[in-house]
Amino acid sequence: MSKFTCRCGHIINLSGGTTDSEWTLVPEKTIDEIGDVLSEGKALSDEGFYDTIVENGITTYRCPACGRLHLEEAGRNQFVTYVKEVIS
Repeated sequence: MSKFTCRCGHIINLSGGTTDSEWTLVPEKTIDEIGDVLSEGKALSDEGFYDTIVENGITTYRCPACGRLHLEEAGRNQFVTYVKEVIS
């Protein structure tokens, strides 16, 4: 996917590698597991690190225009969208 159109109409350009609009949501449990491996002095390759993140994370696109978050459902190229709520 080289671009993603937000519901507000803004086009998020995803070409050329990782962008500021592409995020990965990672469960705290996964972060703790990676931290445990590192604190035990075990080696964790960069490939192992990225594989763990990708396997457990959720690809998310954040619109820089409106702040909506678009979370991909299990790699199916379908998204659940969350709108920024301002609480006063």
